[in-house]
Amino acid sequence: MERNQMSLNKVVVRSPATIANLGPGFDVFGIALKEPADLIEVRRTTEKGVRVEKIEGIGAHGVTIDNSRNTAAVAAQKVLEMANADFGLRMSIKKGIRPASGMGSSGASAAGGAYAANLMLETPFPVEKLVLCAALGEEASSGSRHADNAGPALLGGFTIILSYEPMEIVRVNPPVNLGIVAMLPSFAVPTREARKVLPKSIDLKSLVFQVGHASSLVAGMANKDVKLVARSMKDVVVEPARTAMNPHLKDAEEAAIKGGALASFLGGSGPCIGAIFDMNDTDGVEIARSVQAFFENHGIDCLSWVTTWGEGCRRVSE
Repeated sequence: MERNQMSLNKVVVRSPATIANLGPGFDVFGIALKEPADLIEVRRTTEKGVRVEKIEGIGAHGVTIDNSRNTAAVAAQKVLEMANADFGLRMSIKKGIRPASGMGSSGASAAGGAYAANLMLETPFPVEKLVLCAALGEEASSGSRHADNAGPALLGGFTIILSYEPMEIVRVNPPVNLGIVAMLPSFAVPTREARKVLPKSIDLKSLVFQVGHASSLVAGMANKDVKLVARSMKDVVVEPARTAMNPHLKDAEEAAIKGGALASFLGGSGPCIGAIFDMNDTDGVEIARSVQAFFENHGIDCLSWVTTWGEGCRRVSE
């Protein structure tokens, strides 16, 4: 980010939904979606600290206003501390991403809070420096310091967490024809609970499978090969452990394939179900319809977004 010519008093930041894990990439892979998104507004105050004044939008009742546990507030505070800022912030959040959705709701808020606070600095940090601040915001919500949602929310595109200590993240532009359908059934899967069911160890065969598929997925992204990305979107470790927390998961994934998806997978910890399609071959609408119809036949409402990958946090107004 460039040096601000004058201090800002108010900014509004758009922070995108993301899907993390992406098959074999647990806690490492993430991708920003073109839609939906959160909006984070911050105003400068002379009183130090970050205070959340208002939260509205989808699932707002499930988001704490406690400044010590709200992901956006914690991330913004970390940025101010890193800069030794002599001012504070008042924050309003408009949720466009439902909490406990598997679409990076807390990560988007954390990324947006860090990005907005950074814009208020006379000399903003490079955006890559904000990933750790956002990850600390995530920790306040989920109990673990992971950046596979906050990373792509900040940087956009497809991201790889190379290292957590020190924090190092790699960004790749996905294929321009990579279509993504995000389907969200109405039940919730809290990340904190979903992490409790993960295996403590895996066998060598599973390790080899995961490494092979993760490597080919990265190659598919870098080589702009949607079909290779889709073939690599398999997980024999984390998704199986979380299947019981996501009712009808395998049948819903099969419905996506029947609707024309090249691959379907659990988004984050769920309940989001992601699907990949080639935008040169189809528009992805039938994929969404197939999965929505499946869930509705089981008495479960289901939202969907037929979209693609998108950019990271951006300032949208003052």
